[in-house]
Amino acid sequence: MTLLIIIMANIKANIKNIRKTRKQHARNKQKITTVRSKAKLVRKSQSDKDLAIAYKNIDSACAKGKIHKNKANRMKSRLAKTTHKTAK
Repeated sequence: MTLLIIIMANIKANIKNIRKTRKQHARNKQKITTVRSKAKLVRKSQSDKDLAIAYKNIDSACAKGKIHKNKANRMKSRLAKTTHKTAK
């Protein structure tokens, strides 16, 4: 069970920052969730077409700063390794 703490700001700029941060958090979470689900799909299907889609999502998340460059490269390497291992 998580505890939700609501902090109510009194200053207009802080209220706006809270709204903005929540929107950014939702966008970032959605992007990362998409990357993870596409990676799972690749591991399940072992398809080169799915691998290309996963690469595109990983590169997009990396370019926008949602995940680190090294993590993106590591994810792509591991996905390629699992795909090509079963192809042989």
